[in-house]
Amino acid sequence: MPVLRYVARAYDAVLYGMAYLAGFLMAAMMTVIFVDVVLRNLGYQSSSHFFTFTEYALLVIPCLGAPWMVREKGHIYVEILLMYLSPRARLRVTMAIGACCVAVCAVLAWYGFGVTLNDFLQNEKDVRSLDMPRWTVVGFIPLSFAMMAVEFLRFVVRGESFLAPIAATEEP
Repeated sequence: MPVLRYVARAYDAVLYGMAYLAGFLMAAMMTVIFVDVVLRNLGYQSSSHFFTFTEYALLVIPCLGAPWMVREKGHIYVEILLMYLSPRARLRVTMAIGACCVAVCAVLAWYGFGVTLNDFLQNEKDVRSLDMPRWTVVGFIPLSFAMMAVEFLRFVVRGESFLAPIAATEEP
């Protein structure tokens, strides 16, 4: 199955590329905020684009990083119920939660794709300090949720827990 191997490599490249881009945008956002504060404290007028960039970055960064977080089991969960279950029951509950995560992410990706497509077809604009086609702003949402659905599905199909190890089981 060499074709599947290439698809998997391309998917992984997109997933890790999105994560690296999220990290870059966080650093860029920090730099823009720093420059904005310095300019204001020196008595200069800062660019209105700084604020717009930060707003867009605050939407895009979680969308770009979320699929990688799922893969790395870096998301937050409440473990109190799982701590008191037997390992077999814990796996069953985890697989049920995983199936729900796949379904919710798939529905949000589908709905987000519809919104993005509608914004594209209607040529909707997001008007701030600069005019952007709205589909370029909201297009990250269906991409993110579709990739999170794939990541959760990978765990469910393999029968593997998508949760980081429970703290109580890590103690010596």
